[in-house]
Amino acid sequence: MRSLVVYYSLFGNTQRIAEVIAERLEEEGHVRVVGADQLTTSDLDGVDLVVLGSPTHRMNVPETVRPVLERLPKGALQGASVAAFDTSYKMSALLSRFTAVPKLARRLRKLGGTPLVPPETFHVLGREGPPYDGEIERARAWADSILAGLGSTRGR
Repeated sequence: MRSLVVYYSLFGNTQRIAEVIAERLEEEGHVRVVGADQLTTSDLDGVDLVVLGSPTHRMNVPETVRPVLERLPKGALQGASVAAFDTSYKMSALLSRFTAVPKLARRLRKLGGTPLVPPETFHVLGREGPPYDGEIERARAWADSILAGLGSTRGR
């Protein structure tokens, strides 16, 4: 299995979560970790799984990430499984749905990817982090759920 973990990180928190996820995925095959600003269309060639993560900035996908995702061609993830995560400070229940991850997941689907697991938010302390206690372990568990999802798609 070939996996690609793509992330954007301003303070290092999203990168840390991406690296933890990649470590878990390495148990199932080759994994590349790429910063979103370095992502090219050719990075997507032949991948079975793409995991995309970014922080939430102003209740949205960071402005730095948007053009990267917009320039990927329609169908670029056709046949690939996908998963999305973000990092965010804890917000009220009302505001917690205004994070980057729903938009990241929607973009992955529009590119032709098949979601494996529900999108996930990992919480950081304040604006700059670090991740709350237990979030690294939650990231490992989320990666395990991705692996379990991959196992169930192989049986089809």
